Amino acid sequence: MPPRPDVSAERRAQIVDAAMACFSRKGYNNTTMDDIVAESGLSKGSLYWYFDSKDELFEAAVASFFEDLGQEALTSLDQYPTAAGKLRGGALVLADFCRKAQGLFALLLEFLAQSDRREEASRFWADILVQYNKAIAEIVEEGIRNGEFKPVDVKELVWALMAAYDGLAAYVVLVPDLDLDRISQVFVETLLNGLQAE
Repeated sequence: MPPRPDVSAERRAQIVDAAMACFSRKGYNNTTMDDIVAESGLSKGSLYWYFDSKDELFEAAVASFFEDLGQEALTSLDQYPTAAGKLRGGALVLADFCRKAQGLFALLLEFLAQSDRREEASRFWADILVQYNKAIAEIVEEGIRNGEFKPVDVKELVWALMAAYDGLAAYVVLVPDLDLDRISQVFVETLLNGLQAE
């Protein structure tokens, strides 16, 4: 008799996807583990086999969202031979992120307000942000090294860039008809005008 295939990664992903759907629809506080069980089509035992709590499941769901986005972004940037091209391409990805992340910031704030592990959860999110900062900083540093960009305080510049897109992701909830692609294009071209070496 052949060994049973290992479906643990598939099951975990199924639970995470179901959780994100529930959290997006009902919010963190109003989502129960029973809701996620119903959405996933799995048993409650399966859910608790992979995740000890709703907090842990929420963190896994949001981490998965950011990991998928990061992987998609890095893959799409490989096609650009210059740092300026990568920043332009990244701006398109970030505009798309703002569309996909509608409501995510409200969920994060709700989670941080409700979680008993606020300090630990805050560190978790800070770690994700630091990873994104490093990835974007590498592009700017590449541009400085190859003479495309003038020397700048890279880390601080990248924090400001990230904050701009976080703000857009929040604004699009309030003003849904914003032209995110155009705003992103204007922003990145303005940034590049300031960065480009003489």
